[in-house]
Amino acid sequence: MKKSGFHYLLSILAMVFALLACDLPFSVATQAENLSATETMQVLATQVAGTLQPQSDSEEETTSGADSAEAESPAEGVTPTPTITLTPTLGPPIVHVSVDTNCRFGPGSVYEYLGALLVGEETVVTGKLADESFWYIENPDLPPPYCWIWGAYAQVEGDTSDLPILTPPPTPTATPEPIAFKTEFAGAIPCGAYAFFARIENTGTVAIESLKLDVVDTTINLTNSHVNDLFATSVVCTPGTTPHLQPGEVGYTFTSGFTQITNHEFKATVKVCTQDGLAGECVTATFTVP
Repeated sequence: MKKSGFHYLLSILAMVFALLACDLPFSVATQAENLSATETMQVLATQVAGTLQPQSDSEEETTSGADSAEAESPAEGVTPTPTITLTPTLGPPIVHVSVDTNCRFGPGSVYEYLGALLVGEETVVTGKLADESFWYIENPDLPPPYCWIWGAYAQVEGDTSDLPILTPPPTPTATPEPIAFKTEFAGAIPCGAYAFFARIENTGTVAIESLKLDVVDTTINLTNSHVNDLFATSVVCTPGTTPHLQPGEVGYTFTSGFTQITNHEFKATVKVCTQDGLAGECVTATFTVP
């Protein structure tokens, strides 16, 4: 009975061996054929156990990691859709003023007046001077389309760092006035009483032929005057004279009669005219002397 059971078990193992022969390595199958029945059964049992042993934890983790990486990577041949970040578009700088401000052809009062930016109005800034003392703006009083405003009363809203720095246009050449002059205090010298001298420079385009000088001692409210068709050529008690001052020439005039000048203040008014006797076209200028 035991021998028959052994043969029965051997038959079953032979069938298992036949079924697994294709999957077992050639060396294992050859080894099983050369062993006895008992040894064959032991070899097969060992090999079958090894074949059916589940994967180790590390192999499962490796496989899982590969699957995860493959899931995260885009499929071959597919271009991923880029993420679009919207950036807000900023408008140009805007300017308004706290005081009505003239807008001119260039940055300064010597340039032609082109319009004005009034309180409550606003317009676009398109350029600037390097020191941002003047702004180049869209002219509120078109045409022309652009002009310069002084920055003293201007409030600019927005980023001005990218505004172009502009070069001002050439300064306009002023047309000389037909009659014009400059005057200033030239000294007070004792000539009996003190004589008060004024310097006169003809900056116009026509000759100056006559003048009047009024000097007021404002400390004691005393006024002395002098009218003449001649001009002194120096600051002395008895100066030489000239009948007129041509354009570009310098002369003097004076009035005397002041007994005290120390710690006194004076105010002088000079009037010059294009004809003798204070006739023709006349202009006046004033200065003070401490």
